[in-house]
Amino acid sequence: MTDPQRNFCPFWSPVSLKCRLCSEGLFIPLEDHIDAYCTTAEYPMCLQYNLSSKSFLHSAAMNRATGQDNRRRYRRVEGLHRITLVRLNSSGKVASHFAVQATTLDLSLGGLRLQAEEPLINDTVVQFSFDNLSPEFSLTGTATIRWCHRLIDTPEYQAGLAFCGTHTTEAIGMYLGVHKNQS
Repeated sequence: MTDPQRNFCPFWSPVSLKCRLCSEGLFIPLEDHIDAYCTTAEYPMCLQYNLSSKSFLHSAAMNRATGQDNRRRYRRVEGLHRITLVRLNSSGKVASHFAVQATTLDLSLGGLRLQAEEPLINDTVVQFSFDNLSPEFSLTGTATIRWCHRLIDTPEYQAGLAFCGTHTTEAIGMYLGVHKNQS
């Protein structure tokens, strides 16, 4: 579950400077905890991370798709969310400041399907952020555009994105767990 090249916790948000883990309440790490775990490669030693990772592994196993669920490895969860996409270059930096607005149609632990007003280029790596989730749970990540097709009788396009790395998969898993409990 841990990424040997990662030098900070996948649940740590360097933008908002807070932990995105929440289990039966709110977890607000103190500065010494942040310095010892959140912003270092020692994050697997954090109790909150360990508890969450075990829960995530259980959730991933429970979300495996059955044979009848077509090509997807994980079950789809329908959901219409506004999402913003920005293209990244090979070094992971923003390649274009032109953002594409889209709406998700469904999510899974492996990726998402969305609808946009313009075509997306296959095999492009993008950074995405959900625009309308709760303020306590901001969700961003990276994904690769796997396919894009124009819809019949409409000027819009549908695209399938596959998540890149464990950070995005864990964050989506956390969201799907929160979303599932609220339903």
